[in-house]
Amino acid sequence: MRRARFLAGASVAAALALTGCGDDDGDETSADPAEFAAEELEATRGLANDTTTTTTTEPTDLAPTDIRGAPVNQYTLELGDCFDRVDGLIDGRPQTITAELGCDEPHLFEVYHRFSYPAEHPSPYPGETALREYATQVCYRVFEDWVGTAYEVSDLEIDVIVPRQQDFEDDAARYRGMHCSVERVDGEPMVGTSEGSGW
Repeated sequence: MRRARFLAGASVAAALALTGCGDDDGDETSADPAEFAAEELEATRGLANDTTTTTTTEPTDLAPTDIRGAPVNQYTLELGDCFDRVDGLIDGRPQTITAELGCDEPHLFEVYHRFSYPAEHPSPYPGETALREYATQVCYRVFEDWVGTAYEVSDLEIDVIVPRQQDFEDDAARYRGMHCSVERVDGEPMVGTSEGSGW
Protein backbone atom coordinates (compact mmCIF):
# COMPACT_ATOMS: atom_id res chain seq x y z
CA MET A 1 0.00 0.00 0.00
CA ARG A 2 2.78 2.47 0.91
CA ARG A 3 4.46 1.80 -2.45
CA ALA A 4 1.22 2.58 -4.28
CA ARG A 5 0.74 5.77 -2.26
CA PHE A 6 4.28 6.91 -3.06
CA LEU A 7 3.76 6.28 -6.77
CA ALA A 8 0.49 8.19 -6.67
CA GLY A 9 2.20 11.15 -5.06
CA ALA A 10 5.08 11.10 -7.52
CA SER A 11 2.72 10.86 -10.50
CA VAL A 12 0.58 13.69 -9.24
CA ALA A 13 3.61 15.84 -8.52
CA ALA A 14 4.94 15.25 -12.01
CA ALA A 15 1.59 16.09 -13.54
CA LEU A 16 1.37 19.28 -11.52
CA ALA A 17 4.85 20.32 -12.57
CA LEU A 18 3.90 19.85 -16.22
CA THR A 19 0.53 21.57 -16.09
CA GLY A 20 0.93 24.31 -13.50
CA CYS A 21 -2.38 23.28 -11.95
CA GLY A 22 -4.16 26.10 -10.10
CA ASP A 23 -6.18 25.61 -6.95
CA ASP A 24 -8.36 28.10 -5.09
CA ASP A 25 -6.82 31.17 -6.72
CA GLY A 26 -9.11 30.62 -9.72
CA ASP A 27 -6.36 30.37 -12.33
CA GLU A 28 -7.32 28.22 -15.29
CA THR A 29 -5.06 26.28 -17.60
CA SER A 30 -5.77 25.49 -21.23
CA ALA A 31 -6.29 21.80 -20.48
CA ASP A 32 -7.72 19.92 -17.53
CA PRO A 33 -4.72 18.83 -15.41
CA ALA A 34 -6.53 15.63 -14.44
CA GLU A 35 -6.11 14.40 -18.00
CA PHE A 36 -2.33 14.23 -17.62
CA ALA A 37 -2.38 12.29 -14.35
CA ALA A 38 -5.24 9.92 -15.15
CA GLU A 39 -3.13 7.12 -16.62
CA GLU A 40 -0.61 7.14 -13.77
CA LEU A 41 -3.35 7.29 -11.16
CA GLU A 42 -5.17 4.37 -12.78
CA ALA A 43 -1.96 2.32 -12.80
CA THR A 44 -1.34 3.16 -9.16
CA ARG A 45 -4.89 2.27 -8.25
CA GLY A 46 -4.31 -1.10 -9.90
CA LEU A 47 -1.21 -1.70 -7.77
CA ALA A 48 -3.06 -0.83 -4.60
CA ASN A 49 -5.92 -3.18 -5.46
CA ASP A 50 -3.79 -6.06 -6.75
CA THR A 51 -4.94 -9.02 -4.65
CA THR A 52 -5.42 -12.66 -5.51
CA THR A 53 -8.83 -12.90 -3.84
CA THR A 54 -11.52 -10.30 -3.45
CA THR A 55 -14.52 -10.28 -1.19
CA THR A 56 -17.64 -8.19 -1.40
CA THR A 57 -19.75 -7.17 1.55
CA GLU A 58 -23.46 -6.62 1.16
CA PRO A 59 -24.65 -3.35 2.74
CA THR A 60 -26.50 -3.79 6.00
CA ASP A 61 -29.37 -1.86 7.55
CA LEU A 62 -28.24 1.22 9.44
CA ALA A 63 -29.41 1.62 13.01
CA PRO A 64 -29.30 4.96 14.88
CA THR A 65 -26.53 3.54 17.07
CA ASP A 66 -24.34 3.08 13.96
CA ILE A 67 -24.08 6.85 13.55
CA ARG A 68 -22.13 8.95 16.04
CA GLY A 69 -22.28 12.73 15.89
CA ALA A 70 -24.70 15.06 14.12
CA PRO A 71 -25.75 14.10 10.56
CA VAL A 72 -24.88 16.89 8.11
CA ASN A 73 -24.82 17.55 4.39
CA GLN A 74 -21.22 16.68 3.39
CA TYR A 75 -21.06 19.74 1.12
CA THR A 76 -21.53 22.07 4.11
CA LEU A 77 -18.42 20.83 5.96
CA GLU A 78 -15.96 23.61 6.78
CA LEU A 79 -12.17 23.74 7.09
CA GLY A 80 -11.09 21.81 10.19
CA ASP A 81 -14.38 19.94 10.59
CA CYS A 82 -14.02 16.32 11.74
CA PHE A 83 -16.55 13.72 10.64
CA ASP A 84 -17.46 10.09 10.09
CA ARG A 85 -19.06 8.53 7.02
CA VAL A 86 -21.27 5.46 7.34
CA ASP A 87 -22.57 3.41 4.39
CA GLY A 88 -25.57 1.13 4.65
CA LEU A 89 -29.26 0.67 3.91
CA ILE A 90 -32.18 2.76 5.11
CA ASP A 91 -35.57 1.31 4.19
CA GLY A 92 -33.76 -1.02 1.79
CA ARG A 93 -32.07 1.80 -0.15
CA PRO A 94 -28.28 2.44 -0.16
CA GLN A 95 -27.41 5.54 1.85
CA THR A 96 -24.26 7.31 2.96
CA ILE A 97 -24.58 9.29 6.18
CA THR A 98 -22.03 11.99 7.04
CA ALA A 99 -21.92 12.93 10.72
CA GLU A 100 -19.89 15.80 12.19
CA LEU A 101 -17.96 15.15 15.40
CA GLY A 102 -15.71 17.18 17.65
CA CYS A 103 -12.07 16.65 16.67
CA ASP A 104 -11.30 15.67 20.28
CA GLU A 105 -13.59 12.65 19.79
CA PRO A 106 -12.56 9.58 17.76
CA HIS A 107 -13.32 10.36 14.10
CA LEU A 108 -12.36 8.98 10.70
CA PHE A 109 -11.99 12.13 8.56
CA GLU A 110 -11.00 15.80 8.85
CA VAL A 111 -11.41 18.55 6.23
CA TYR A 112 -8.09 20.30 5.57
CA HIS A 113 -8.76 22.33 2.42
CA ARG A 114 -11.69 23.69 0.40
CA PHE A 115 -11.63 25.15 -3.10
CA SER A 116 -13.71 25.48 -6.25
CA TYR A 117 -13.38 23.67 -9.55
CA PRO A 118 -12.39 26.27 -12.19
CA ALA A 119 -15.26 25.98 -14.69
CA GLU A 120 -17.68 28.74 -15.60
CA HIS A 121 -21.43 28.13 -15.80
CA PRO A 122 -22.81 26.66 -17.97
CA SER A 123 -20.28 23.86 -18.37
CA PRO A 124 -20.94 20.16 -18.94
CA TYR A 125 -20.27 17.93 -15.96
CA PRO A 126 -16.77 16.47 -16.48
CA GLY A 127 -17.64 13.26 -14.62
CA GLU A 128 -16.95 12.14 -11.05
CA THR A 129 -13.69 10.40 -11.98
CA ALA A 130 -12.22 13.50 -13.63
CA LEU A 131 -13.32 15.69 -10.71
CA ARG A 132 -11.86 13.31 -8.14
CA GLU A 133 -8.54 13.17 -9.99
CA TYR A 134 -8.38 16.96 -10.27
CA ALA A 135 -9.28 17.36 -6.58
CA THR A 136 -6.67 14.78 -5.54
CA GLN A 137 -3.96 16.76 -7.32
CA VAL A 138 -4.90 19.98 -5.53
CA CYS A 139 -5.23 18.17 -2.19
CA TYR A 140 -1.80 16.61 -2.66
CA ARG A 141 -0.24 20.04 -3.16
CA VAL A 142 -1.54 21.44 0.13
CA PHE A 143 -1.24 18.26 2.23
CA GLU A 144 2.21 18.96 3.71
CA ASP A 145 1.34 22.54 4.66
CA TRP A 146 -1.59 21.27 6.74
CA VAL A 147 -0.16 18.07 8.27
CA GLY A 148 3.45 19.17 8.64
CA THR A 149 4.96 16.14 6.92
CA ALA A 150 5.24 14.94 3.33
CA TYR A 151 2.38 12.80 2.06
CA GLU A 152 4.72 9.96 1.03
CA VAL A 153 5.90 9.37 4.61
CA SER A 154 2.66 10.26 6.35
CA ASP A 155 0.32 7.88 8.16
CA LEU A 156 -2.59 9.70 6.53
CA GLU A 157 -4.41 9.18 3.25
CA ILE A 158 -6.16 11.78 1.08
CA ASP A 159 -9.89 11.62 0.40
CA VAL A 160 -11.99 14.11 -1.59
CA ILE A 161 -15.59 15.28 -1.82
CA VAL A 162 -16.65 16.53 -5.27
CA PRO A 163 -19.85 18.04 -6.71
CA ARG A 164 -22.76 15.95 -7.95
CA GLN A 165 -23.85 16.41 -11.56
CA GLN A 166 -27.24 17.88 -10.67
CA ASP A 167 -25.65 20.57 -8.48
CA PHE A 168 -22.80 21.26 -10.92
CA GLU A 169 -25.14 21.85 -13.88
CA ASP A 170 -28.05 23.45 -11.98
CA ASP A 171 -28.74 27.01 -13.15
CA ALA A 172 -29.23 28.23 -9.59
CA ALA A 173 -26.75 26.13 -7.61
CA ARG A 174 -23.81 26.14 -10.06
CA TYR A 175 -21.94 24.26 -7.34
CA ARG A 176 -18.18 23.85 -7.85
CA GLY A 177 -17.06 23.24 -4.26
CA MET A 178 -14.46 20.56 -3.46
CA HIS A 179 -13.20 19.30 -0.12
CA CYS A 180 -9.89 17.69 0.81
CA SER A 181 -9.94 15.44 3.85
CA VAL A 182 -7.52 13.11 5.57
CA GLU A 183 -8.01 9.68 7.08
CA ARG A 184 -5.59 7.19 8.61
CA VAL A 185 -4.04 4.67 6.23
CA ASP A 186 -4.90 1.83 8.62
CA GLY A 187 -8.55 2.95 8.85
CA GLU A 188 -8.35 3.53 12.61
CA PRO A 189 -10.00 6.64 14.13
CA MET A 190 -8.02 9.80 14.81
CA VAL A 191 -8.27 11.77 18.04
CA GLY A 192 -7.34 15.42 17.80
CA THR A 193 -6.74 17.55 14.74
CA SER A 194 -4.37 16.51 11.98
CA GLU A 195 -3.26 20.13 11.52
CA GLY A 196 0.45 20.34 12.28
CA SER A 197 0.33 16.82 13.73
CA GLY A 198 3.18 15.38 11.64
CA TRP A 199 1.14 12.15 11.33
